[in-house]
Amino acid sequence: MNTKEKILKLLEESRDTFISGEDLGRSLNISRSAIWKGVNSLREEGFLINSSPNKGYRLDESCDKLNKYGILKDLRKELRDMDIMVYDSIDSTNTQMKRLLYSGTLKNFSLIVSNEQTAGRGRRGKDFLSPKETGIYFSLCLFPKEDFKMDSFDLITVKAAVAVALAIDKSTGKNPKIKWVNDIFINGRKVCGILSEADADFETKHINSIIVGIGVNFTTKESTFGKELSTTAGSINEKSLLRNQFLAQVLNEFYSAYYEKTDEEILDLYRSYSLVLGKEVEFELNGQKYTALAKDFDEKGNLIVKFKDGSEKNLSSGEISVKGDFYS
Repeated sequence: MNTKEKILKLLEESRDTFISGEDLGRSLNISRSAIWKGVNSLREEGFLINSSPNKGYRLDESCDKLNKYGILKDLRKELRDMDIMVYDSIDSTNTQMKRLLYSGTLKNFSLIVSNEQTAGRGRRGKDFLSPKETGIYFSLCLFPKEDFKMDSFDLITVKAAVAVALAIDKSTGKNPKIKWVNDIFINGRKVCGILSEADADFETKHINSIIVGIGVNFTTKESTFGKELSTTAGSINEKSLLRNQFLAQVLNEFYSAYYEKTDEEILDLYRSYSLVLGKEVEFELNGQKYTALAKDFDEKGNLIVKFKDGSEKNLSSGEISVKGDFYS
């Protein structure tokens, strides 16, 4: 950790109070001059740091720049030593995680987060718009236990969706809804998408690693989305919440969902946040379009639909659209 990082760590840990240059120097065992240079270097990187001759330095309350130490300070103790890699701009956090995965340098629950993605990816080959400064784009790398079953893979996305919904609910009081299987909505507008990808051996049916990519529209303005997304995309828009704080909340909730809660508990939460249950949905199978009632989710997170003739089918993948008003 260099001097600049040490200063940022202390400023993040003491966000509500000023720290004098003398106290910073004493804590880090460096000169006042080195403190001044470190603070200026952070300012050049975009950190908003207030200073006062009589008080010292403090991060401005509006400073919302993603950084490792802003995330770490709000993490539960089990995650305090997790690897966190922060980028200002990247093609895709999932793609970068794959590069590092193949290099063999990652440990379980490693995190990549970026301030911008230039080639963000969604499910089924779709792009995920990832403008600078207004979103949180991140990926987690998981190494499942030996007994992890391949047919449980979809539950990882379910757990991630529940984690995001819980984080929004607890930190904003807003009413998030999950559209099967991987989209989070607030007031009828999509604010988050999830893309889970597995590295699996299909002969042995063993999953070696899972990358969970999550993109959140945090303060993205509607004008940014463009004509195609302007009627469906939205943002969390909680002014009292910082991106680092929200990301830490999601990580805490996902840790609990992945390691502590049972699959039954997760599915119950998934049902409680569902946008589709009890509604008519449209979907396509083998090139033919169908309409059915979204009845329930099975133990793997598949959507159970009921046709008008009383027959049922479990949907394990694909896109659905909800007929009528999302919130009626």
